[in-house]
Amino acid sequence: LLPVLNIRNPSPARLSFKLFSIRAIYCVIVIILLAFISYTALIHMITTLRADTFVQEGGIATATGGAMFYGNSLMGTILFFRLSPKWIGLQQEWRMMERFLNSCKYPPLKLRWKFTTITAMILIPAALEHILSIVKAVPTISELPGNDTNWRNYVRIYTDRSHAFTYTTVEYSTAMGIFYFIISKIATFTWNFTDLFIILVATGLAERYKHLNRVVLAGGTSDCSNLDWRGLREQYATLSSLVKHADNIVSPIILLSFTNNLYFICIQLLNGLSPKGHSLVMNIYFFGSFAFLIGRTVAVTLLTARINDQSKLALPAIYNCPASSFNHETERLQIQLTSDEVVMTGLKFFSITRNFMLAVGGAILTYEVVLLQFNVAMGK
Repeated sequence: LLPVLNIRNPSPARLSFKLFSIRAIYCVIVIILLAFISYTALIHMITTLRADTFVQEGGIATATGGAMFYGNSLMGTILFFRLSPKWIGLQQEWRMMERFLNSCKYPPLKLRWKFTTITAMILIPAALEHILSIVKAVPTISELPGNDTNWRNYVRIYTDRSHAFTYTTVEYSTAMGIFYFIISKIATFTWNFTDLFIILVATGLAERYKHLNRVVLAGGTSDCSNLDWRGLREQYATLSSLVKHADNIVSPIILLSFTNNLYFICIQLLNGLSPKGHSLVMNIYFFGSFAFLIGRTVAVTLLTARINDQSKLALPAIYNCPASSFNHETERLQIQLTSDEVVMTGLKFFSITRNFMLAVGGAILTYEVVLLQFNVAMGK
């Protein structure tokens, strides 16, 4: 997804992006394949999305789900491909920031285990959720034609249940069924990696603020005279500049993530409120998938909002600084932290703070009420 070369090299100066590298070519191939299946899903949505779709059980999800799922994966892959050359510049600036802060003799910041833990907490449940989605789509022996356990029958029924929208444009074949099976795994990983990527970038920035805040808060317990206010102001300014640079190149991915998650939360909640008599596996999958989606969206929101929280955390220590230690540099830092809006955004359409969590919840409830009322009205 992010075809940057030399990623294991400890120096960002060695990072590079080559358009004709194996990784870049692979990424382009994935984009072409996702564009093809997104096209079939879009044609299906155009031909099936009618007024009576809203009164059918799962009609909206059936008509629009494929287009949204694969469209999101296509856009995500394109955005990560475009991000690659910009990512190198961001990493070099990030490294300069770390060297500048480390030159101030602060204790080193170690994030490897935190990043590993976050990655495991996202990808392991994602793998389990996807395995459940495969299990619910795989037929039992009694559902196979003539109880024939030939693997082609499994592929056929799996495709019928998971990718029936492609039949509007492309006739089924075993080769196409295998292709759909593989491309769905790539699309699922893209969806989860998008959220994970945002979380890791936000955590790295927020932890740097937290690390610097400890210095200010520790000095604020005394008379503040032992703090280098000019140095601290320059360090906070460096971090603020890095956050703004990161937001400029990551904000399209943030917008895509929230748009996609909001859609699927509304669709899954609508389907859950509709009466149905599915099997135990289907119910486990629905509630597990819905809980994971909600948890992941909350994690993206709150962990990204930590950047804004941490950027203001040093202000109480400055407010409590005695007049004898309050100088011009202290005042400049106070004004800087108060007036500088350090926050990640969704392409400048919205800023991710803790209050944004309430806005997302309100939007979900509003859309859900509208969809339910429309369902009832169309049913009458």
